[in-house]
Amino acid sequence: MRMRVGRSRDREGGAALVEFAVLAPLLVLLLFGIIEFGYLFAQFNEVRHAAREGARYAAVSQPNYDGLGATGDDADVLRATCDAIDLPGASVVVTLTFLDDDGDGLPERLEYGTITVDSTTSSLSGVPVISSFIPSSLRNDATFRLEQNAGWNGFVDQPCP
Repeated sequence: MRMRVGRSRDREGGAALVEFAVLAPLLVLLLFGIIEFGYLFAQFNEVRHAAREGARYAAVSQPNYDGLGATGDDADVLRATCDAIDLPGASVVVTLTFLDDDGDGLPERLEYGTITVDSTTSSLSGVPVISSFIPSSLRNDATFRLEQNAGWNGFVDQPCP
């Protein structure tokens, strides 16, 4: 009778090993997926933070813009935005909205602005099954109201240095 019980345990030990061999790759894939999601969320927070910092700087400071795009004195909003992001492949767009006070179709003053930050994403693990579910880029907008009478222009698609 004892011999039969011992043999039964040996057979079940082999079955447990086979079950583990089948489930282990799925568990590892799930673990890498959780890690990748956390890494992607951290990248999204970087993009969102940079857009907010750039909008805050553009709203409350009085940069001396020369209207030539993000060069010379125009680069300070770009610099403030790019200093807040620590991701490669980021670019910044600033668009401005004019207010027509008297209804003649001509803009009298700047009212609002929007800072858009785009960044390419990267995969931490490089597992192709997981990487196929990750978006290729992240984008966030921050709209701000100009607190001063700004006489500056927006700029389009300037890469962070």
